[in-house]
Amino acid sequence: MDQYDMKYLAPAFDKNVIFSRTDLKGIITYASEAFCELSGYSLLELVGKAHNVVRHPDMSSEIFKQMWEDLKNHKIWSGDIKNLKKDGGFYWVSANIEAEYDTNGIQIGYHAIRHDITAQKKVEDLKIEFEKRNELLEKQSDEKIIEVIQLNRDVRDTQKEIIFTMGTIGESRSKETGFHVLRVAEYSKLLALHSGLHEFEAEMLKQASPMHDIGKIGIPDAILNKPGRLTDEERVVMNTHAQLGFEMLNHSDKQLLQMASIVAHEHHEKWDGSGYPRGLKGKDIHIYGRITAIADVFDALGSSRKYKQAWDDEKIWKLFKEESAKHFDPILIEIFFNHLDDFLAVRDKFQEEGVE
Repeated sequence: MDQYDMKYLAPAFDKNVIFSRTDLKGIITYASEAFCELSGYSLLELVGKAHNVVRHPDMSSEIFKQMWEDLKNHKIWSGDIKNLKKDGGFYWVSANIEAEYDTNGIQIGYHAIRHDITAQKKVEDLKIEFEKRNELLEKQSDEKIIEVIQLNRDVRDTQKEIIFTMGTIGESRSKETGFHVLRVAEYSKLLALHSGLHEFEAEMLKQASPMHDIGKIGIPDAILNKPGRLTDEERVVMNTHAQLGFEMLNHSDKQLLQMASIVAHEHHEKWDGSGYPRGLKGKDIHIYGRITAIADVFDALGSSRKYKQAWDDEKIWKLFKEESAKHFDPILIEIFFNHLDDFLAVRDKFQEEGVE
């Protein structure tokens, strides 16, 4: 077995990378463990089969015609593909496919590396459904105005509920609990009100803040739930969740999703400019991001999980004071301590039973 084969059969690669190889006719010659797990097929069931064994009927034949055209012209093909599982279900991957050559430069087949984007596609489908509902309501005739008003209320309530649920998707992939999302929302509204934001704006921030970590659905499980310390390379990937969350949400013109996109983008920025993804400093960081940062860290530090113990309050207070004007907006930290009893009351009210 040559070095090329050894590289692709390395246990870490095989377990975590969705990889496959085919011959020149598209017959599978190898599939990684991650590929098998996602598709539901065993390696023995895949080898010797045409790669279209996982082709989903929803995918247009034109896409595959273009794919083969690119590959025949020695180009790398990249795109999103919906695939069929053995059990009849489906999954989405972002794929990069290219020709494979032997040591003499003769083409022997093709290989592909993929990323699982199923959760992201489901979120996109939810967003499309939101837009369709709102478009439908906008077309209602004048004589239905009373009914439309009621339907709009229902849609707003539904949007709030789904946005909260979407927020829990991002958190649950990193082993957080629904209570974390709920408490961050309540802390954000409380801090917004005490900092002088209008009641309506504070309530909107409460509805938007559960989306602060939605970008985590785009982070591989191997990194997101790694039990030990992340490497520098893994940390770079992890930190992309803020930008990913912004890109998922900012295309909507709806006020609530626009606010959520700001929260997702800026809740890891720091007052002294040492945060990410853009290294914003001071009041260049939106007030929504500065508020959610405090709410998120306060709850994360004070919550027990299977992989960590909760900090005691005195340790949290010490860190908050040390990080005032470094990590956190110093005025918001002062407001937090001036109204500490209110935040502790919220924590007591929404305390989970046991550790999830």
